[in-house]
Amino acid sequence: MIQSTRFQVIVTEKEQMAQLSIREVRKSYAQVDILKGIDIELGDGEFLVLLGPSGCGKSTLLNIIAGLTDVSSGEIRVGDRVINNVHPKDRDIAMVFQSYALYPNMNVAKNMAFGLEMRGVERPAREAAVAKVAKLLQIEHLLARKPGELSGGQRQRVAIGRALVREPKVFLFDEPLSNLDAKLRVEMRTEIKKLHQRLGTTIVYVTHDQIEAMTLASRIAIMKDGLVQQFATPAEIYDRPANMYVAGFIGAPAMNFLRGQIAQQDGRLGVTAAVRAHGNEGPRFLPLAQPTSDIQGWVGRDIVLGVRPEAISIAGSHERASASAEIEAEIDVVEPTGADTLAYFTMGGASAVARVRPQDIAGTGGTLRFAFDLSRSSLFDPATEARLN
Repeated sequence: MIQSTRFQVIVTEKEQMAQLSIREVRKSYAQVDILKGIDIELGDGEFLVLLGPSGCGKSTLLNIIAGLTDVSSGEIRVGDRVINNVHPKDRDIAMVFQSYALYPNMNVAKNMAFGLEMRGVERPAREAAVAKVAKLLQIEHLLARKPGELSGGQRQRVAIGRALVREPKVFLFDEPLSNLDAKLRVEMRTEIKKLHQRLGTTIVYVTHDQIEAMTLASRIAIMKDGLVQQFATPAEIYDRPANMYVAGFIGAPAMNFLRGQIAQQDGRLGVTAAVRAHGNEGPRFLPLAQPTSDIQGWVGRDIVLGVRPEAISIAGSHERASASAEIEAEIDVVEPTGADTLAYFTMGGASAVARVRPQDIAGTGGTLRFAFDLSRSSLFDPATEARLN
């Protein structure tokens, strides 16, 4: 029998932390490669978000960490312990499922205590653990209710509480907020972040929602087709995306991609792109701010310029960039969103969008002069789609 002393102090702040190491992990089913060599090193207490579209392999990777799916090759470590062949119940990992997976015939208290009971923890210790976690999650008044009597947000708290009482070294979350409505999703997202800040636990969180990823993660692994495209902090991924896929996946609206050529004009390097104005398309020179030395070798070659919508403002407004280029363009569509307005126009043969102040734009139609803050731009190789600067 497991000794109950292990559970006398439940959820001690900053206590339960562990490094997670994922090394060259591959998974195949028959001839189909699902994971193609995943390498991730996560430090004590970090919050990792696996982000990507359906079918990218993020849930498969989470299930491999949990022990629900066997790995074809590679190594998973928690701390200094290799857990590839360790049974799920012995991995010291707790998982919160998308479906909550609560037992409908048990009340909240029994749902939360069930895992401890199965591990042989004595009743007084179980009750103490449940009481402490229920207080932490503010669900003390729900302990006697059954799952069918709870709202979606309450069920999610119970599912999180059931994981917390076990004091695992690593928490796994499998799209835990996808079944909640928009308002509740925001509230629960905030609660999960507060919980992580308070406890300092190591968390791996799967989602396809970039807002969840950007707000929750200490680091994000963006996945596509079984590969990690970029593993970095949210700020680095947003400001310096590793390739065009990452740049287009992160951001709402997504980064603008403008095709052109690297050119030199009056001693300055820049991008020449076609812009439609007054019914005609003509080349416009957009000087780059502080281009790196290797960009000099790209003069005359095709390039893709990436600019975030918020780096494009109306020329003459107080938001005008200090290091900017200005172009005129015809407005195609205006979308008011309340706090700001999205202005769509055509540049380089593709649609582009600027995020501007509502008072700076009157309505659809006409021509406006835009200022581009090219100190915040990205340059990509159109052949490989890799970042150049």
